[in-house]
Amino acid sequence: MQMVALKEFRYAGQQLLPGDAFEARDRDVRLLQAINNARLEGDPGASTDQEQKGAPAPAKRTYKRRDMKAE
Repeated sequence: MQMVALKEFRYAGQQLLPGDAFEARDRDVRLLQAINNARLEGDPGASTDQEQKGAPAPAKRTYKRRDMKAE
C-alpha cells in the first residue's frame, strides 16, 4: 500500500524523511499508523489530527531528591 512518512525513520533499507512516499507491505500498514510513523497516501483525516493537537501538555513535575541534606 502507498504511504507517506510523518517522521524520519528507516523502512525496507531506505531512510525516509517526512513527506516521502513509499510502498509498504500490507502487514506493516497498521503498525506504521499505530506508532505515527506514516499514514496512508490520500488519507485526509490523518493530517488534521496532527494539526489539531496543538501545543503539547506541560511537562510533569520532576522528582525532587530529599535524601541529600546538609548536616
